[in-house]
Amino acid sequence: MNPLILLLRLEGPLQSWGGRSRWDVRDTGDMPTKSGVMGLLGCALGYPMGDPRLEELDRALRFGVRVEAPGQVLEDYQTITDFLPMADGGYKRQSGTAASLEALRANPDFSPATIISPRFYLEDASFLVALAPRSAEGSDLLHACAEALQAPQWPLFLGRKACVPTRPIFDTLTDKYPSLEVALQQEPHSWLGKQKKERPKKELLHRTAFVEDASGFRTRQDVIRTRPGRQYGFLTLKEVPL
Repeated sequence: MNPLILLLRLEGPLQSWGGRSRWDVRDTGDMPTKSGVMGLLGCALGYPMGDPRLEELDRALRFGVRVEAPGQVLEDYQTITDFLPMADGGYKRQSGTAASLEALRANPDFSPATIISPRFYLEDASFLVALAPRSAEGSDLLHACAEALQAPQWPLFLGRKACVPTRPIFDTLTDKYPSLEVALQQEPHSWLGKQKKERPKKELLHRTAFVEDASGFRTRQDVIRTRPGRQYGFLTLKEVPL
């Protein structure tokens, strides 16, 4: 009996899937992160940030992704003005630091700091994400995710709130494939981007796919954790030949 597999289409003018976005520079990876996809499902299901059910989602579902269009990286110049947290637990203000955020806000003589915070995005990219349950009990969860994506509790976005999708994220819930790997290999390409009719040959060379697998060689720190400080666990991915 084939496993149940949930297929998602992540496509829009901008996406951003940060892998090391802890402080001033907010990067993007070259494909969606599992933590980002779990957060997307959490929005659909109505799970708030820090909800332990987000980790339950991560443990219950195996993740795979295929690049349909890699897009290109776009850098956006942004600034932030606030009393900003630092790595040592203190807070940055204009011309100094302090240990207590409450003390900073209570003292009218202290002014917020302003920093440059570059933001990076993937422009005109498209991805197919595949999710499969790790056990029979996970099938019910996958059904709940499929229903929630079609009537989400909160707005859905592609990594950051400014990155809205241009097509429905839910694609299908199917059992016609024997594995995530086969689903990523055989599911028809369906990119609706600007170059759909005349896709350049160089983009065909960028078609890649990866699945969550301990035997893989690509390690990323993008397993969702609900601990304070936005700490993440490690995930190992195996490349799937296309």
